[in-house]
Amino acid sequence: MFKKRYFLLIGFIGFFLLWPITGASKKSNKKSDLLSKMNECKKRIILLGASVGRNWNISSFPDRINNSNYIFEYRHGGSAFDKSIELKDILSRSENRPNAIFLKECAAYFPNDLEHYKRLMMHWVSECRKVNIVPIPTTVVPVTRLHAFKKWLIDIVKGRNPFKNGNPFKHRRNKSILEYNEWIRKYCKEQGLAVLDLEAAVIYSEENRFLKENLARIDGLHLNTKAYEKLDYIILPVLNAVSWGR
Repeated sequence: MFKKRYFLLIGFIGFFLLWPITGASKKSNKKSDLLSKMNECKKRIILLGASVGRNWNISSFPDRINNSNYIFEYRHGGSAFDKSIELKDILSRSENRPNAIFLKECAAYFPNDLEHYKRLMMHWVSECRKVNIVPIPTTVVPVTRLHAFKKWLIDIVKGRNPFKNGNPFKHRRNKSILEYNEWIRKYCKEQGLAVLDLEAAVIYSEENRFLKENLARIDGLHLNTKAYEKLDYIILPVLNAVSWGR
């Protein structure tokens, strides 16, 4: 009888000693479940691009604008135009699947085979749609007017052929970028897709379609902090115009 009472007393004391821990654990689990459900209600957007896009720091965009409706993620697709391998990995996710993907390319890949670039973009759009993820192509940010001349001078200083990219006065890189951007806009319109128009946010005007000098780093190709601040303003209008049911 004494042993039975003894064990009951020990169990009673143990319950009260452990209750704060188990209670706190249950509260923690409930809080974690609540946060998880809240995140499930948010739209997850991935920016798939090259190293240039990393400096945009897209993951902190919701904090910068005080908007909790989205979760943003940056994925580096490699140092070439073709982002197929990284895109395939994203599309095969079982967790943290995106609702939409910004398909962003860099000015450094131009001039090159535009027809190949177009075929790749059309393929990526098709692959995204197959798994009900919204593809959002972006236009390419142009270079500054002085970029070709800076590159020409750098080639001379480094003992390289300064004409390997052609006559700097012809601005071959920028012309190729603008041709690609015109195609992106036309293609997205035909396909009923939203387009993130990076070019329109950073050029001087429709008549002067060069990257503004005050938005570029010294090389005339990479963007500075001020430029990324401007790009922040164009994200939400694009996402608000997306047909998420597609």
